[in-house]
Amino acid sequence: MTIDENALGTLFGRVGMGDQTNLGIMGNNRDISVGEIFLIYSSRDGTERIFFFRVLGLQNYLRRVDDLSRVAGTLMVEGDSYLSGIERNMLLSIDGRMLGYAEMVDGAWTFKSPRRLPDHLANVYRPQPGVSDPMVRKMLSSQTDGEVYIGDLQIGEKTLEVPVMIPAKFLPMHVGIFGSTGSGKSNLMMVLIKSIIDTNIERIGSNSPTISAFCIDPHDEFAKGVDKYGIQDIVEALDPNTRKDTIGDFYYLTTHLKATPREVKRYAREIRILWEEMQPRDLYSIMEFTSQMSSFIDQIYSQDREDWISTILNMDSDSAPAGTPPGTLSAVKRRLGFIARSPIFVETGASILDAVFEAMEIGRVLVVNTSLMSDREQFLLTTIVTRTLSDMRRALKSSGNLGDFEKQGYMRLPNRFFSRVKSKARSFYGKGGTSDTAEVRDPRNLPVIQITVEEAPSILNPEIMRGQSVFKDISRQGRKFNIGLLVVSQQVSVLDNVILSQMNTEINLRLGNEREIRACIENASVNITGFENEFRVMSRGEALITASYRELPLPVRIPLFDHVFERDKKRYKPKKSKRNNEEHIL
Repeated sequence: MTIDENALGTLFGRVGMGDQTNLGIMGNNRDISVGEIFLIYSSRDGTERIFFFRVLGLQNYLRRVDDLSRVAGTLMVEGDSYLSGIERNMLLSIDGRMLGYAEMVDGAWTFKSPRRLPDHLANVYRPQPGVSDPMVRKMLSSQTDGEVYIGDLQIGEKTLEVPVMIPAKFLPMHVGIFGSTGSGKSNLMMVLIKSIIDTNIERIGSNSPTISAFCIDPHDEFAKGVDKYGIQDIVEALDPNTRKDTIGDFYYLTTHLKATPREVKRYAREIRILWEEMQPRDLYSIMEFTSQMSSFIDQIYSQDREDWISTILNMDSDSAPAGTPPGTLSAVKRRLGFIARSPIFVETGASILDAVFEAMEIGRVLVVNTSLMSDREQFLLTTIVTRTLSDMRRALKSSGNLGDFEKQGYMRLPNRFFSRVKSKARSFYGKGGTSDTAEVRDPRNLPVIQITVEEAPSILNPEIMRGQSVFKDISRQGRKFNIGLLVVSQQVSVLDNVILSQMNTEINLRLGNEREIRACIENASVNITGFENEFRVMSRGEALITASYRELPLPVRIPLFDHVFERDKKRYKPKKSKRNNEEHIL
């Protein structure tokens, strides 16, 4: 095979000195920016390869001149007539990182880490939008393919039509979104939600697992949108059958249904969680308890099970168990006080948890408006949902048939909740029937569940994670059950190392300070040492994606949700059948 070098872009310069990690390039005096990606054609020993090089530093260079300041001084005296004689000697010296190389193996492009060097003085090409896109798409297919769209490959201040995706199968290995205020996290979340809905639409009628998402919306922006369009516009654009298959009866959860806009209210449910659906470890995951307090709570829970919260809140010092340390009861009641005062955690009534469980097991996206919740209410809601879904799939994973699953369910989950959902669970988890002897399905063949943890430092910090944290368990074992965390944070440095070490995909937007940049680089799944300058010049909506299952960091520009919706909205319109078209013509 002979590669068409014209498809790589515009010839820019030649390779200079360097090694397989850092390389120097001498090029024409062009307007180059930090972050650009160059393509280097090499044919060493007859094997054609295209090396990918990322610009990290720039320096003006004047050929045959040792002292550029002296030239500048002479120019000031002699004027432009002197300049005309040296323009041809003006070059640009570029330093940067080798990202890796693509080569054809058995008829398919593969991408490999930078284990080799390009030829001496090899040609260096600058990719051009509209020219290089098809070639780059092919060469990077193994690095960019997937189902969940993030954005387009960025080359400096421009982008190529090379969509960058995350494979759905890697979502249970956890995703981190890191960026300061104003970096574009909300817009990115809306683009992700749209992509998940699009993926589920494509998988209607197929055997491929769908994707479920429990998306925390702390500013109530996702449904109506930040500017012109939001997720509600996708819902309205879908034809009724597709909407039923992908959205169902609702997608929006809120604390106060009466305050919801009329068009969204049709697809909304009110958030209510019963006290009986909570377990002590839900609280241990969001706040600190002393050993005396946790021992007291565990004792009451072992006696009263689902009624443990009511028992504690109605208990006085005279009815406390013997040996309870003075002050322990009042301290526990103070910590449980926010539950008693909360409008979303109720002692009696109808719960939303049953509907959330069903939605997550059939491939739905839920937008959860937490703008009117306190941080503690939001964290407890997320914890209860996460722990419930995890325990259901743990019970499944521990069973050989549905009879075993039911026994495991009653052991792990609040019994009244499990009694309400077990029939649905049998229909989701049974293979070929719902009888006790029916074999159970593998959790890896069920929908991938992605759960957002917003304002992550508050509950994923080392102090809280030392206890019985649901999120610590999910970070370590979630992939067994096809459940992944989507951690959204303005800070990387304060997160617990257990969470960071288990995170296999990082979407790094603009960060706030040098400490967070260093923490981001240290935490990245691939080596991005030397990218400090890149983070300093990032604009809103620009990101660097690193993943343990890929060989190179991918610079991405995340498009505005409004632009993506405008581009794709025609695909949501129902397609008229040929028969209907013929009748219309007649």
